[in-house]
Amino acid sequence: MENSKDINVENPSVFFQNELDKARLSEKEAQQNFNTLAAARLFVFFLLLLSIWLVNKTAINTILIGTLVLTVLFFVLMKKQQTAKRERNFQRNLQTVNEDELERLAFRFKRTDTGVHYQEKNHSYATDLDVFGEYSLYRLLNRTRTAEGSKRLANWLKNHARLEEILMRQEASAEFKKHTDLRQKWEATALLHEHAAQQVGAFRAWSSETLPTELKNSLKWRFWPVVTLLVAGFCVAGIIPGWVLLLSLAWHAVLLKRFQEAILSVTNRTTALGFTLTAYSELLELAETAPHRSRWWNERKALISGSSKALKEVGSLFEKLDYRNNVFFSLFVGIPSLWDLHCIAGLEKWKAAHYTHLNDWLDVLADVEAMNSLAGHAYAHPEYVIPQVTWENGVVIEAQNMGHPLIPKEQRVSNDFSMSGMGQTILVTGSNMSGKSTFLRTIGLNIVLAQAGAVVSAAKFSCTPVRVFSSMRTQDSLEENTSSFYAELKRLRQLLEMADEVNQAPVFYLLDEILKGTNSADRHRGAEALIRQLHPKKSAGFVSTHDLELGEWGATENYVHNFHFRSDVENGQLHFDYKLHEGICRSFNASELMKMMGIDIGPDK
Repeated sequence: MENSKDINVENPSVFFQNELDKARLSEKEAQQNFNTLAAARLFVFFLLLLSIWLVNKTAINTILIGTLVLTVLFFVLMKKQQTAKRERNFQRNLQTVNEDELERLAFRFKRTDTGVHYQEKNHSYATDLDVFGEYSLYRLLNRTRTAEGSKRLANWLKNHARLEEILMRQEASAEFKKHTDLRQKWEATALLHEHAAQQVGAFRAWSSETLPTELKNSLKWRFWPVVTLLVAGFCVAGIIPGWVLLLSLAWHAVLLKRFQEAILSVTNRTTALGFTLTAYSELLELAETAPHRSRWWNERKALISGSSKALKEVGSLFEKLDYRNNVFFSLFVGIPSLWDLHCIAGLEKWKAAHYTHLNDWLDVLADVEAMNSLAGHAYAHPEYVIPQVTWENGVVIEAQNMGHPLIPKEQRVSNDFSMSGMGQTILVTGSNMSGKSTFLRTIGLNIVLAQAGAVVSAAKFSCTPVRVFSSMRTQDSLEENTSSFYAELKRLRQLLEMADEVNQAPVFYLLDEILKGTNSADRHRGAEALIRQLHPKKSAGFVSTHDLELGEWGATENYVHNFHFRSDVENGQLHFDYKLHEGICRSFNASELMKMMGIDIGPDK
């Protein structure tokens, strides 16, 4: 991989548009080159046919030499045409990458992968905070192009990293961010292989399997074709009868029959795996020559030395094994040479030498793709900051101009916020649509980003390691025969159990309109009891509510703090500032909203 330029572009959209325009121009040039080579190859082909015809007619030696030269030239042109085709497709892929980036800047997501298949039932926060889905954090960050990479990114978003790992990812992300051309080359290279995103679980399983001892011992018979060749020579010379040659070839068939089950076991699971491994080998070759120097990267680079060459080797073996699907190849090459046995022997030899390193190689590949996603996100949003994550007693969060990362900049309303201590609860009151739920998701998503090692949507952000927990979208379940209220109770029990776990980071909870499935009196008593029960535990967080009485009660407790979002009615129109204010909300808009919808609720009393 060539050295990258240290690119610093104030406006990422300008950079992406420039790269898109350059890729379009390069594609046209590559296409013209491809067309020229195709015409030249066709011309040489007709000349070759003519020379073959002349050789048959005249048998002149100079024409025979010309035929051989034309044959070599034909294959040279074919190779050059393949190179031109690859360059054309590579430039098309660069266009795809930059078009994707431009759309992402406008919060439009072109890629169909929503990450919903990574969603986990009862995950502590992923569903409530839109980590996966049509409009999600995963789609905002995802720049992976392989199954291994997308799975790794999803795991980073679902599982908070250790503090040391967070700090190393931050350093690596800042380093990867500087090399935009390398990140784009990675994506464009992965897209050259339509099978690059194929799962390699079958290959992992195969690499750990061992061939039965009887078959392994029989592999030495793969050299029997040498004997058959000698027998054929003796038959032609008339030294031995022809039936001996037939008997030797019959032994070929017997050997292939013995290995048929083992061969099918491999080919049935890895039909297109050769192409996938070739793609992975090219990506790991880019990784092996990357110029990164961070500690996070150095730890991984040490694991992949020689990986690209080894994966290319085994990928080639799988592709060769697939030749057996061609009837003519099997008949004229496969059976006489015991091709399948040579492939199986090569695969077993590779397995013995490399299978212990395979998981390391694929892990590094996945890590690079996930890191490319974090770095790409940082590059696309230069106004975002690297958060400060440090150990302190309790839950400590401080944010300035913190906004929701999934809301466009021109529509986003940012807020300042800080809290410190264990057992603290922030009560957030406010009217409908005033911004309570959005604010809870804002702080939750930014903490998820911070603890994944990514930049956050804020001018300044610091926090301590926490385990995020949310209860915002509990639903009933026909499958489990539970109501939404009971589902919420189960969710809150999960919170209490998490808060009791020892040797774990504190729980940071985000509870939106809790216990809304019961009457107001029970809701108030239940919410108050829950907050009291959480107070002595290793936790802190937010509770949003419409319950003014809960806010009044909270004002009497030193571990409860009241904040609110307000709305104002002017000339029959509702106005929201979406700003967080201290104290209890005194203005609610439910009656105004009902009037606006044509519901006559009568005069105010």
